Amino acid sequence: MTITLNRPDVLNALNAAAHTALRDALELAQAPDVRAVVLTGAGRGFCVGQDLQEFRSGANDVADRLREQFNRHVLAIRALEKPVIAAVNGPAAGAGLSLALACDVRIAAEEASFVPAFVGIGLVPDTGGTWLAPRLLGAARAFEWLTTGRRLTAVEAREWGLVSEVVPVTELAERSAEVAELFGAMPTRAVWETKRLLDAAETATFAQQLDAEAWTQAELVKTPDFTEGVAAFLEKRDAAFTGAPAERLHPVQLVVHDDLGRWRLTVLLRFLLAYPHLIVAGLWMYLALPVAIVNWVVVLVRGRTVRGLHEWTARYLRYYVHVQAYVWLVADPFPGFRGWYGTYPVDLIIDPPRPQARWKTLLRLLLAIPAFVLLIVLSTVLEVVAVVAWFIALAIGRVPKGMRDLMAYCLRYNAQTYAYLLLLTDRYPTLASGSGFQFEEE
Repeated sequence: MTITLNRPDVLNALNAAAHTALRDALELAQAPDVRAVVLTGAGRGFCVGQDLQEFRSGANDVADRLREQFNRHVLAIRALEKPVIAAVNGPAAGAGLSLALACDVRIAAEEASFVPAFVGIGLVPDTGGTWLAPRLLGAARAFEWLTTGRRLTAVEAREWGLVSEVVPVTELAERSAEVAELFGAMPTRAVWETKRLLDAAETATFAQQLDAEAWTQAELVKTPDFTEGVAAFLEKRDAAFTGAPAERLHPVQLVVHDDLGRWRLTVLLRFLLAYPHLIVAGLWMYLALPVAIVNWVVVLVRGRTVRGLHEWTARYLRYYVHVQAYVWLVADPFPGFRGWYGTYPVDLIIDPPRPQARWKTLLRLLLAIPAFVLLIVLSTVLEVVAVVAWFIALAIGRVPKGMRDLMAYCLRYNAQTYAYLLLLTDRYPTLASGSGFQFEEE
């Protein structure tokens, strides 16, 4: 997919309409049949950032503009589960420069230039520039460049490592398409997980990164692309990758990466330590209820939920699982407060929005009654086993694997039931022990 910023008369400076179009385009790029994305500009410029004409009425709302517009774009690019290639055909300046830096690969035309045009008008770099530039250049060079606003030519940008190639402008579109096709033919899940791991490495310890690599590898060996890659290697032929995810029996899967070790002090104080999370989870639940009602109406009308509502609800459910896993000793580390995937040893993989049967949506509460009754039973089992596990963990500093697995089973059923109630899926929760489970011992 090629996304072209199309305001060539102003070097593709972004106004409100262009921001909306770019947001919509990046959402369309999430489609499974899109395997790589090229971002470029029309005319003789890539993007020179915000259209300052919109500031004539005042710039007091600049923070809100950044959060709602540019910040959403770069976050979407980094979260896009496929490679994004910036085909920089001309000047990339200000927040437009940050857009290019947020991409995974940059190819520049000979006429391209890179200008951090912030300090020159009394501002600091934004749209992630202060995070992206040091990752690519190192802190010292990034500081010098961002504060002086020095204009880099395409050749200088290649020498600095900002771009991988410089080509004549007449060849840029063709070369960018070649690179996109190269990535499009690769195993998409492996490319995405590499992108995710590299981002995570910025804040992870070496031990944490080793664990994250192990977890990810355990997921990827279950994908069709791994099977195809091994078969192609053994048969001495080119692999035909599809990018298809691993087949799962349920769209909500509990992932457990736990070494069974428990720190006795935090076990002793577990409920006291969990109190802030219980408050946040309770407040988030009250917000989730009206969102679920809105979602219910949307699915009745459209036959599927809106991606934004789906992702927000998925984060709530994932956070709920993190908190429950901590409280009931299914895992040991103190969880974060945001519900991001990959941040806790007991996690949820939740499929993107899928079409849902309207009749199941209309009768959702009635249909969920049997599952909810069983949820209450399994929650009681979870609590009883957790009490026993609490005494064992205090004594030996570990939780027996069988007990941990039983608690995870109960937690998985709870998560699938709430996912059904919150319209994340119309697939009914299942008691099958292999449905929606992935265990990976550390």
